[in-house]
Amino acid sequence: MSKIRFGVFGLGRGSYLVENIFFAGAEVVALCDYRTAAIALCKKERPVTKDAAEYTDFEEFIKHDMDAVLLCNYFCEHAEYAVKCLKAGKHVLSETLSNVTMAEGVALCRAVEETGKTYGLFENYPYFVTNLEMKRLYEGGTLGSLVYAEGEYIHPIGGKSMNGLAPGERHWRNWTPRTYYSTHALAPLMQMTGAMPTKVTAMAAFHPEITKGTAMRMGDAAATILCQTDTNAVFRAIGWGEFFPHGSSYRLCGTKGGVETDRFTGNIRLYYHPNHVPEGLEERNDYKAEWPDEETGKIAATAGHGGGDFLSIYDFVKYIEKGEEPFWNVYRATAAASVAILAWRSIISGGLTYDIPDFRKEEDKLKYENDTASPFPDENYHVDIPCSSQPHEPSEEDLAQAREDWKNRDFLLR
Repeated sequence: MSKIRFGVFGLGRGSYLVENIFFAGAEVVALCDYRTAAIALCKKERPVTKDAAEYTDFEEFIKHDMDAVLLCNYFCEHAEYAVKCLKAGKHVLSETLSNVTMAEGVALCRAVEETGKTYGLFENYPYFVTNLEMKRLYEGGTLGSLVYAEGEYIHPIGGKSMNGLAPGERHWRNWTPRTYYSTHALAPLMQMTGAMPTKVTAMAAFHPEITKGTAMRMGDAAATILCQTDTNAVFRAIGWGEFFPHGSSYRLCGTKGGVETDRFTGNIRLYYHPNHVPEGLEERNDYKAEWPDEETGKIAATAGHGGGDFLSIYDFVKYIEKGEEPFWNVYRATAAASVAILAWRSIISGGLTYDIPDFRKEEDKLKYENDTASPFPDENYHVDIPCSSQPHEPSEEDLAQAREDWKNRDFLLR
């Protein structure tokens, strides 16, 4: 079988992923970024791209003879470009939230259904070695039926670091509601257990002091999401929490036992109900997880984001080669996005509970096909819904500091 040929759109994040495409047994044949210097730097630093075609125009890029596109463009623009790629006959691996409006989710599902091409969500956190071990334990059945699970993605940034990552008043990071960046917390729970969220509600913690010296428009330090699942369990997720200690942690609680990651050591803690300790097994209060596959584990151990950058691409390539549906197909991806979007609506509506649509169903598509409400601004800074749970705007002093940081930061290529 010939190698799967990838194009990469967006060479900020994308330049860090091209080598994982190579290690997954595929090849990079085209690069696209509006910054010619970013293309040149990628080719200089990543030898696997040295022969790749170069494009600064996306419409020309998707005409290139290739099988798949890895989308690494701005967080709030993935669905639009994914649909274009699918209709151009390319498989799509999307590096962030699949859609930021409900209507985009409908359009994305319809594009997959109409074209028959493969869509995958590049969500790397389920592939941490600890999360793969928790998945193995859950699937082994010794924990019993799932009752409760939690995931936390705590990544405080703030100040100059935030300005470096969000260079411009309209940059998406300055307008992203806390629930929208939730897949690092929620997706591992879904992949470990196979459960799908069916209802969502949420609350936010408004602390605008965290935005001091930045252009951030959301004044919330965190948002807590609660989901009911189709297995009668409850998920609690915190995505992009701006508090300490920094790190990610996960927990599965069953009727017979439970397992969790230790946020400080990165190890696993395994517990059983006294009446349900499996024969020949025992509780293990602090052990190091091992990769389920030694060969891919060796590569993953040296890849970014705990191995997830490699394994998520590796699995997508294998799905295409085998003609199989990815675990993170368009329906799971849009379900996770619906949690992000509707959790935010829960917050700004005072805690209402929303049903998560199943976009395999035409009636659910029809309900949301015209729902274009977005917290991200147009060129005139117009938004449909606020990105902060309470009114908040940066002060003139904050903006002055941000502009000074932008002026002094070399963000041209990153």
